[in-house]
Amino acid sequence: MIRKEQFLCKLRKLKDNGGLPKSECGNTFIAFLGPLITANVIVEQRAGNGRRLVVRNAPTLAAFIERNFPDHEADGKLPQRVIGVKRFRDSKAFASDNPEIVQVRGWKENVLQRHGVPIDVVGETSLHSVFSFQLGGPYSLHGRCALVEGPVMFSFFERLDLQVSLAMYGQGRLSARILNWLREQSEPEFSLLHLPDYDPVGLNDFERIRRSLGFRVQLHLPENLDELFARYSKRELLKKRKSQILLAKLRHSDSFEVQTVVNLIDKYNAGLEQEALLS
Repeated sequence: MIRKEQFLCKLRKLKDNGGLPKSECGNTFIAFLGPLITANVIVEQRAGNGRRLVVRNAPTLAAFIERNFPDHEADGKLPQRVIGVKRFRDSKAFASDNPEIVQVRGWKENVLQRHGVPIDVVGETSLHSVFSFQLGGPYSLHGRCALVEGPVMFSFFERLDLQVSLAMYGQGRLSARILNWLREQSEPEFSLLHLPDYDPVGLNDFERIRRSLGFRVQLHLPENLDELFARYSKRELLKKRKSQILLAKLRHSDSFEVQTVVNLIDKYNAGLEQEALLS
């Protein structure tokens, strides 16, 4: 439960019970109640061996709750982000329940199907450069696919001349919902080639995907990767503390692919952005 929801629950307890043990409040919640405490709408009193917040003016407390947390339970059919704005003026107050939008580009018939019926992803790619659909429907992948982290690589994927039937735009770190969808793919011909940045963050995402898909996912290791590191690697990709922590964990990976890249990172003391593959 996020902090705003915690505050709302505590305010409702105050309103319904007329009081709340101070030990259940916390400093941030008490600070939030500052205007009510200053106005003696809520007062602090001794209660046994502890202290308790007691409501002195219930109508004012109710108005405070309505002003800060407008009750829109009747809007339960609205998307969570809309409810967050209406209740907390914050679209990110709740985890999003909006269906993921998957963007793909395809070059082979039958690679993407819905209800077992092939989608003309080749024609859509040729005509519009990209095909999008909302996750949650009965979509399935049938063939060798690629997962691309960045938009440039996604747009110019054909230049790599890889034997891939479809490329999917991962939009940075792959979302948990899309990863779950990939894990649920049951077609035996489905496999995934991952093209992240060759740095600790990108390798960490590959490890996360590998834990879900197992042998069905591979890390793309072009033959000239060493040369690309020598010419285009970037030391700034290792400077953040998070990157150093991830790199230390990656040294213990049992993946040959990961260790291959880690060795290059150590050799050049730098990471490599995926756009270098297009050079």
